[in-house]
Amino acid sequence: MYEEILDVAEELFMKQGYNDTSTRQIAKILEITQPNIYYHFKNKEEIYYQVMLRLANEVGKNLSELSAKDTTFEEKIKAMAFYLQERHPFSLFMMMHDIQHTVSPEVSKKLFSLWEQGYKQPFVTVFEQEDKIRSTVDSEFAVRQLFILISAYLDLPAEIKQENLNKAVEIFFYGVLE
Repeated sequence: MYEEILDVAEELFMKQGYNDTSTRQIAKILEITQPNIYYHFKNKEEIYYQVMLRLANEVGKNLSELSAKDTTFEEKIKAMAFYLQERHPFSLFMMMHDIQHTVSPEVSKKLFSLWEQGYKQPFVTVFEQEDKIRSTVDSEFAVRQLFILISAYLDLPAEIKQENLNKAVEIFFYGVLE
């Protein structure tokens, strides 16, 4: 039941955000009582943390595998962005808002660390290994800008989302001027 609770909670948290998701909703979908949830988890914040821990570990593992492939910088970044688009079809902005504003400072700090390790660091590593990037470009800043760009293309209709993300990443790499 533990994993089933996390599965349902992940879907709700990612669609609705932390504040608009309740343990009552989770219980109703699973057709269990709220005390059943509290047998496995202390409170909603713990459920959220466990959802994010599981997600960050999975995403980090897959992004690291993609970043280790023997492909060009551009191919790696696109593959990683497309992976996030498929696995993470919800707002990174909402996720960051939840981490910063809706949970306790202690949990927020732990969640931000998970995000840094699982999501951001694989991209930063790829940027730091690329020798064609201008020396004046800070890798961490560039990755933050790339995440803003990726976030804009997470919830588009399936038939256009990868094509549009591909075009946006091309502009990110090469700009708009000739």
